[in-house]
Amino acid sequence: MAKHSHDVIIVGGGAGGLTAAVGCAQLGMKTALIDKERLGGDCLHYGCVPSKSLLKAASVYRSMADAGRYGLPSVEPPPVDLSAVNARVAKVIAAIEVHDSPQRFRSLGAEVFLGRAEFSSPHEVVIDGETRLSAPSVILATGSSPRAIPFEGIEEAGYITNVDAFSLPALPRRIATIGAGPIGVELSQAYRRLGAEVTILDLAPQVLPREDPDMAAFVEERLTAEGVSLRLGSTVARVERSGSVKKIHVTRSDGVDEVLEVDEILMAVGRQGNTSGLALENAGVTVEKSFVVADAKLRTSQRHILAVGDVNGRYQFTHVAGAEGSLAVRRIALHAGGTMDYRAVPWCTYTDPELASVGYNEASAKAAGIDYDTIVQPFGSTDRAQAEGEPAGRMKILLDRKGRVIGTQIAGYHAGELLVPSLFAVGKRWKAGAIMGPIYPYPTLSELHRKAVSTRMAPRLFNNRVRRLLRLLFRYRGTAGTTEA
Repeated sequence: MAKHSHDVIIVGGGAGGLTAAVGCAQLGMKTALIDKERLGGDCLHYGCVPSKSLLKAASVYRSMADAGRYGLPSVEPPPVDLSAVNARVAKVIAAIEVHDSPQRFRSLGAEVFLGRAEFSSPHEVVIDGETRLSAPSVILATGSSPRAIPFEGIEEAGYITNVDAFSLPALPRRIATIGAGPIGVELSQAYRRLGAEVTILDLAPQVLPREDPDMAAFVEERLTAEGVSLRLGSTVARVERSGSVKKIHVTRSDGVDEVLEVDEILMAVGRQGNTSGLALENAGVTVEKSFVVADAKLRTSQRHILAVGDVNGRYQFTHVAGAEGSLAVRRIALHAGGTMDYRAVPWCTYTDPELASVGYNEASAKAAGIDYDTIVQPFGSTDRAQAEGEPAGRMKILLDRKGRVIGTQIAGYHAGELLVPSLFAVGKRWKAGAIMGPIYPYPTLSELHRKAVSTRMAPRLFNNRVRRLLRLLFRYRGTAGTTEA
């Protein structure tokens, strides 16, 4: 009789768990994939997919009203029916959900179990108190969920999170968003563009506190220009409800007390790991502040149990969860080892303008004690940005002492798509000049990379010293540079 029922058990059916399940099953491992409700994870149902669908709808609606900017007839669009917008969001989710269906993963060789998983020992998992599975290797991929700050009166007043945002029956007239991180600013801009009055509250002095202030400023300026009210550097004292109105008592950065009256509160203050209810103490897995403690090899305090995705608390991005899931396959199915390299993790906030980053920014480079230099290029220096009517923003490239690219930030139109060359530059430690190698098609936004590096390199080539040398060698007769500044 076999000692274990499976070769590997994967708990959690989000991006990391699904990636691991496909890899392990297709490499011949008897794979058990467990999720408490449905596959796809927070990204598909409450995160990346619905939020980008909502942002697109809000962008189109704003473009209707903004047609005059492009020399077109101005249009006064009718009020938004949020239920219709969310119906379209649901269709997008349904179209993508097919790829994450239990049937598909069963067809690929994984056994899929829907139910609540609890550990009874380091190698055993019980589903809904009935079905017992065991395996020599286990992957934790249970993700994260919205965190809430227990302000006085907040539970009585009520609030929504990203879990509720895509099922609202109607657009609230006034919304207060608590939290100026990516989720908060994305949804706030979408709601504002759809017609709501929106206020963002945060203790931080800027929106997107993780980003350099000069880059986040482009997002902040656009939010303000579109009518989003910002209460940065502010604290929430308490919340109370009066009928259908929610009153938020705020102390602003200037020390003035203020009461905001809103119809809905969006809580967007961060995430917590989904570790409650798993009985991880029975497995001997260490948990700190709701997240599973894991090293760069994804190993928990139990070496045979790996943690991938949000639940390990490192980078809460779908693409990182997928990469960690792939590494878990390599380590478990192929016994090939491997370590995550988090130095080149990219991320993007999908506001308008977008703000995309990879590697070090100035804040993190300073914190790490790294000497760096910067290349800064205005977004509007590309002809395509001007043609699109989107000149706002900039690219900033960080170089180390040897001239290697260690980080890039782009604030601007389609910044996330434009980040790709820097993924290679940072990951492969290219020098800045390597970015100029390709011939970039014209007119494209991607020319921003060539222009940025060209701006830096031009003074090294086009200067009086070089001109004097070339005149001496080749008897050139041009007059450029003959007058010393």
